[in-house]
Amino acid sequence: MSQPLPAKDQAVFRSIVKFYETKQYKKGLKAADSILKKHPDHGETLCMKGLTVSYLDRKEEAYELVRKGLKCDLKSHVCWHVYGLLYRQDRDYFEAVKCYRQALRIDQENLQILRDLSLLQIHRRDVHGFAETRRKLLQVKSSARLNWVGYAIAEHLCENYELAWKCIDNYENSFKEQDTTAASDYENSELHLYKASIMEEAGLFKESLNCLKENEGKIVDKIGLMEMQGRLCMFLSLYEEAAGYFKRLVDINTEHHVYSLAYMASQPQFSSFWPPLPAPTMPDEHSDLCNGTAASKEALPKSILSFPSTLHPEGMPVFGWLPPKHALKPQRRLVIGRKQHKRRVDTLEPAEPLTEQQEDEVIQFFEGLKDAYPKSDSLKRLPLFFLTGQRFKRKLDEYLRSRLRKGVPSLFRTMRSYYFTPGKPDLIEELLLQYVRCLKDEKVSWFGPLTGEQTEPPEVSDEEPPSALLFTLMTVAEHFDFMGETHKALEYVNEAIAHTPTLVEVYACKARIYKHAGDLVNSAQCYEEVRQMDLADRYLNTQCVRALLRVDDTQGGMEKALLFSKEPDSQEAANLHDMQCMWYESAVGRSYKRQKKYGKALKQFHETFKHFHDIAEDQFDFHNYCLRKTTLKAYVAMLRMQERLYSHRFYRRAAKDAINIYLELFDAKARGDEILTTEGRLPWIVVFSDCFDCCRQDESLCSEAQKEAQKVSEKPSTGKPKKVDDDPDGEKLLQQDAMEQANKIVRNLVQHSSLDAATHVLTYEVFSRQGKVIHCLQALRKLWELAGYDNHHYKLIAPLANFCFKQDLENSSVPAVVREVALAEIAPILTGQDGAEPFSTVSDMRQAASKLVDAVERRIKESKDLFLVEVLYGLKCLRSAGRDCKALLEAWTPPGVLCLKESKKLLDYLAQEFGKDSTAWQRLRQRCLEFFPLMVIPSD
Repeated sequence: MSQPLPAKDQAVFRSIVKFYETKQYKKGLKAADSILKKHPDHGETLCMKGLTVSYLDRKEEAYELVRKGLKCDLKSHVCWHVYGLLYRQDRDYFEAVKCYRQALRIDQENLQILRDLSLLQIHRRDVHGFAETRRKLLQVKSSARLNWVGYAIAEHLCENYELAWKCIDNYENSFKEQDTTAASDYENSELHLYKASIMEEAGLFKESLNCLKENEGKIVDKIGLMEMQGRLCMFLSLYEEAAGYFKRLVDINTEHHVYSLAYMASQPQFSSFWPPLPAPTMPDEHSDLCNGTAASKEALPKSILSFPSTLHPEGMPVFGWLPPKHALKPQRRLVIGRKQHKRRVDTLEPAEPLTEQQEDEVIQFFEGLKDAYPKSDSLKRLPLFFLTGQRFKRKLDEYLRSRLRKGVPSLFRTMRSYYFTPGKPDLIEELLLQYVRCLKDEKVSWFGPLTGEQTEPPEVSDEEPPSALLFTLMTVAEHFDFMGETHKALEYVNEAIAHTPTLVEVYACKARIYKHAGDLVNSAQCYEEVRQMDLADRYLNTQCVRALLRVDDTQGGMEKALLFSKEPDSQEAANLHDMQCMWYESAVGRSYKRQKKYGKALKQFHETFKHFHDIAEDQFDFHNYCLRKTTLKAYVAMLRMQERLYSHRFYRRAAKDAINIYLELFDAKARGDEILTTEGRLPWIVVFSDCFDCCRQDESLCSEAQKEAQKVSEKPSTGKPKKVDDDPDGEKLLQQDAMEQANKIVRNLVQHSSLDAATHVLTYEVFSRQGKVIHCLQALRKLWELAGYDNHHYKLIAPLANFCFKQDLENSSVPAVVREVALAEIAPILTGQDGAEPFSTVSDMRQAASKLVDAVERRIKESKDLFLVEVLYGLKCLRSAGRDCKALLEAWTPPGVLCLKESKKLLDYLAQEFGKDSTAWQRLRQRCLEFFPLMVIPSD
């Protein structure tokens, strides 16, 4: 144990701590050296010196100093605390917690160590350990507000709801007399809202509502207050009171459609087709909901998906996150005109068709609101979701005229949701064509008579402005593009361009038409023309970048993207990475993937992974900040968002693409094919004859990197040099074990994105190549559940057939118990009956699977409205079962309406399996050109 320092040196030691806290590391280092000259074995000083030098990018020296300090003073809580801080810097939280616990054995009531330990525990989601540490902090210093709040949150996260709100009650009683400032008013407001939210989560809706009413005058967040009150009243069937709260919210924000829809849901006359939000089920009551059974789906109305998850826990999350399980539909594809579309999950859809009387009541309801708020656009648009026939046409007519007259470029965007209701596209087309016909009238330009009326044309002085025809032509072009009639769309958009050649929105519309028609080159050219028309428009520049990347012009795309960056002269898009521009990384990565530049593609996808890892780590700074600022509801929401962080769309997209590349690399290696990197070298083979060349190339690369580092690594005031990427082309990523990397990504997807069917398809693909039977079964079982227990679902049949016919379950390397489990677990999936008798032998399993394959084959032969994606997965199923796909395809005719994306996938599959000379490929190509006449399909 080190000897205590003299009083003078103790003052110097305290200055080291002060310099560390104020980030004056060089001064701290100088002070530490002055002590160590006199006391070279003083453990605490050695540790503080190590902690200081760690911030000067001398990590190895830091660990050596701290370990040396521990040897000199093993019983010092300071040394163990510093050791934990060092591990925390390197994000080794497990070792950091061990060090903190060791420090607490020496000094059990050290507030700083307890606080640091609690931060690590909540960061690692050790909520029970977090609650215990927070309890100790409260016992040691109950006079600190933060300790009361921290303990309440800890018990809340442990689902000890009653203890959590009682803790808040005690806090309020203890500090009632001290709360006199404006800041304390906000803190008290947050505490009351947080306390009510805890009661709501506990299912005590009445108590929560009473809490809000009692403290209504103390709550400063009036919008959050009224949202909670309206929601709770709806849960308690107090519909009249709920209507009052939502009406007040509509008064505040008339454009927030959720308030209007919630106000409508609280009206008893609409309950049959737009019911009020049901009370959430408690965790011990909604086991059916968790398992996704039919009963649970029926318990939740369709309308719940029209509300955000902030208003109801089973509502739709913010765009990008996976929807709840009850929102998943096995098939969302819909044919509209000559084109396939996917129905949005959150489309405003009534629970049942409305009667004429109900439609009149809806019109009357919204007319009353429109009279009160005549300028609201939302109140004029919402009733169109509930009306049909001539009522829909009349209200749409009223809605469109004023917007076409004003010239709203995004008008069609607001109309697209109506197309998913049968009959409405035809009514929209009738209206738009009437507008064009009447606006072109030589006598007077007008929109024509209102629907259901006989109106004479106005005077010439009252005719519509020329811009009305322009925006009508553009809207008609977008309509025909959406309906899949490309030639008509181009005809109208060209007419609009001839009318006004200077409007950038029309050229952008033309570019979109080309894109949807499959002519990506002309689309990119149009977007470049649009960009040149307004060089200061960042949105147009972004659309041009995306178009260039779709045609694999990665260099041109990067140059255009850097035009709006802070460092336009930089050689690499490092600043785009710093801005976490994930759409760009996804587009560039997919472009490189299409070009077979797998190293560069993986580089982009791993950059996206790093963004999410950084987001997960950045939450550490908020654990203490949110407690100090008393932003409790936002803090708990942030913690729960972090729990599902890796289910975000950008992460899932990058993960799927990266896994597919790793699978391609693994398969190529198994076949003995040579997948070349950007430098023309093999990623997995080290050839001795090439060792010298490789070393020489590596040396030249290192020297070039050093030169670049000297150029760009000008040290700023912080003393930290700019980072130089030592692997810009992803060479090192290609040299890693492909299957090991795929395993890591798949496990993360399974943990966080289990509601995405693609997760389990990829899980099966990865584990089937490794012969992991149990993992494959788990993926198949989950796919079956997500498919609505339909064993003929197109996403299930291909991996299911592969498992039954390709997996060698009779091999001696497969343990008997694994084979027995496989035969038992696959039986319900093949028979379509949960609890089915296990198969006795592998032959019995394959016999049952053959019946399913027969059904798939018949469906491909006979079905006239099969989607191409179902044909693609069906062919993969037949191929795994050993069927003669070529003979089947000789007589196959591409069915129904085609989808551009699915057409490309099936064309690629047929070309790969049977060649472009095959009858099936030629027939599908001809069919594609019928639907997409501008589609570019190379025949060589």
